[in-house]
Amino acid sequence: MLEKNSARSRRHRFLAILWLATLGWMGLYGRVGWLLWQNGLARWGMLESVLFAASIVLGGGILLCWRAVFASRPQTRRRWKALRQEKIAELSPSEFEAYVADRLFAQRGYQVHNTRDTKDGGIDVLITDRLGQKAIAQCKRYSNTVGAGVVRELYGTMIHEQAAFAYLVTSGAISKDARKWAQGKPIELIDGKELEGLSK
Repeated sequence: MLEKNSARSRRHRFLAILWLATLGWMGLYGRVGWLLWQNGLARWGMLESVLFAASIVLGGGILLCWRAVFASRPQTRRRWKALRQEKIAELSPSEFEAYVADRLFAQRGYQVHNTRDTKDGGIDVLITDRLGQKAIAQCKRYSNTVGAGVVRELYGTMIHEQAAFAYLVTSGAISKDARKWAQGKPIELIDGKELEGLSK
């Protein structure tokens, strides 16, 4: 709880500084505009050039900071009802990822981040358990069978991301070779039938 309050306090301090920086940038930008309007380009000197360059650099930095603030805001997550396998197969790929994130992980109390619409490097869902251990999930909304190659790639991603565990979840089937390859590794393979059962 103390850690959470400390993080919230740091965030509030950061936002206060960012607001002050934004107001300072607006003042600087206004000053450059006023100098240009007052003197015109004919009398544009070294001071004006320095102020103009500073306003561009500062503006770019502030824009990146605001983008980071909005990207880190908690997303409102859709609460999915359990679906039968044939209904799961009708979901779009992004809906399937959201369904898996919610039904398999979020509703069981895990911290979940759905990475859809980003360059995720083969990760569809990032999961953190109550002990702070990191896991990754890859979601395949397939009508056909997932082979061993997909599982090997997931294992490589898991190692690269230094995750403790990985999940491969598909709306279709998983081949015997894939299951055999995953044996003894910290990977759980969940096919469409299993997903329907686990979702309940």
